[in-house]
Amino acid sequence: MKIVLANGIFDLIHVAHLRHLEQARSMGDRLVVGLTMDTVAEKEKRKPVIPENERMEMLLGLSCVSNVMLVESSIQALQRFRPQVFCKGNDYRIKGLLDAEVKYCIEHDIEILFTKPNIQTTSAIIERIRNGAGAL
Repeated sequence: MKIVLANGIFDLIHVAHLRHLEQARSMGDRLVVGLTMDTVAEKEKRKPVIPENERMEMLLGLSCVSNVMLVESSIQALQRFRPQVFCKGNDYRIKGLLDAEVKYCIEHDIEILFTKPNIQTTSAIIERIRNGAGAL
């Protein structure tokens, strides 16, 4: 069974998240998600709008997601799920993966794959809400 791991904060779940997760699921037999804990996201100044328990419930409600686990880091998610594929969004092709992620994947023979580009972002949605703007 080929397990694919996606990880992140997944705050204000929107269509780009859904597309990313569906594409990730298509890369294997099961998609597992490492969901970044609120305390970690807050330390990174990326405080989630939606609490972790609600973000987890939303992710588990998606048919493409097999399992979700709260994690402190992508490395912790890789260690716990032991996937064959580590899937990241296409934006990570540009901003890059963490050196520790790449090293761990190489050492454990985990394939790193990227999903297709998507223009929607949570930050952009929040900014539009703050500015009172409508849809894209």
